[in-house]
Amino acid sequence: MRRSLFAPLLALLVAMNVVPAFAGELSPDDSAALRQDVQAMLTAFGRGDAELIIARTHPSLKRLAGGDEAYAQATRGIVKELRKAGVAIISDEAGVPGRTYAAGEEEVCFVPRQSLLRVREAPMRSTSFMVAVRRVGTSQWSYLDGAGLLDNPALLRQLLPALEPGVVLPKGDVEAL
Repeated sequence: MRRSLFAPLLALLVAMNVVPAFAGELSPDDSAALRQDVQAMLTAFGRGDAELIIARTHPSLKRLAGGDEAYAQATRGIVKELRKAGVAIISDEAGVPGRTYAAGEEEVCFVPRQSLLRVREAPMRSTSFMVAVRRVGTSQWSYLDGAGLLDNPALLRQLLPALEPGVVLPKGDVEAL
């Protein structure tokens, strides 16, 4: 493309607020803020509070679940059932966020998660991740729990169809201690 045409095209894209996502690295401040945000959600979940999870879940999962209210009701029910089943969170730690991946007008980042659980008095370790998603140019993230993607990785493409090709999910595992 001729240089003389590039500037007006770029100005048009910016004016239309059409900013494509590019893969890249988070700044140290963005990385720290994202990790802190994920940790707040994990802490809320650990104490049985579903409301922050509901508020911060990516809209694609809420749509798949039948809408905002259906998702909220299901999430509250799951949190209660886990408590009744004797599942207790001993610790749930967010790791350092990885690189970002383009997903149309959004960008995606995987945040490692290490959890120690007690299931009916049996200790377990879960290694998983959170999928953080935000609109390009914003600071507000929404989330998907990567544990649900480990057995069904194709679900990520269903939820985020514009995700750049070739993205490989982080590994996850659950082990009895």
